[in-house]
Amino acid sequence: MSCFGVEQYSPIPKVEFVDFTFNDTINILENRVLNGTLHFSFVDGDGDIGFDTISPQKNTIFLEKYQFMSGVLIPVELLLPLNYYVPKFTPEGNDKTLKGEILINDLDENYPFSGDTILYKFYIVDRAGNVSNVESTGNLILQ
Repeated sequence: MSCFGVEQYSPIPKVEFVDFTFNDTINILENRVLNGTLHFSFVDGDGDIGFDTISPQKNTIFLEKYQFMSGVLIPVELLLPLNYYVPKFTPEGNDKTLKGEILINDLDENYPFSGDTILYKFYIVDRAGNVSNVESTGNLILQ
């Protein structure tokens, strides 16, 4: 018999973009909109992602939306921030590493743009306040 060592990861979370998909749909006002789904993976060496529901909810996932205007990337001002709450995850056992994938659904693309290309930047923050790397979806062409 042999023992395998546990792979060590940083306590600072790391995110990695997987993909972004669009769905053509109708909103509650019966307008045609594109509805997007962001898919990314994450790893956190000490497994302290998310917050419990007993204390005030704190956001874990943060997105920023950008559009291209005249070839320049500029932030899109939204009515509500694209921040998301994630429930507390606590891995059991000696290895506290937490790995997973997250899908964020219903990102509406129904805002009037002068261009047709957007992108999202995103990151996560763990309970210790460690901020992950910032990832990007890359250019997303609205059709």
